[in-house]
Amino acid sequence: MQRLSDKIIAAHEQACTQGKAEVAHHLLQALEAELSAIGGPAQDTREIDEAVEAAFQRQQALTSAS
Repeated sequence: MQRLSDKIIAAHEQACTQGKAEVAHHLLQALEAELSAIGGPAQDTREIDEAVEAAFQRQQALTSAS
């Protein structure tokens, strides 16, 4: 089963692809809230960090294009 953070990241990517900057922004806020509540195994940290970094880069690119 996917983590909630994975699903939020996927939804954020879709919002960026569709050019929905405000929705993408709110999804990043939800992602930040979810990640602040995570206390999982240490080995998940690197994978989550890379996905989160990519999400923030997509958001920045989307915002810059607007």
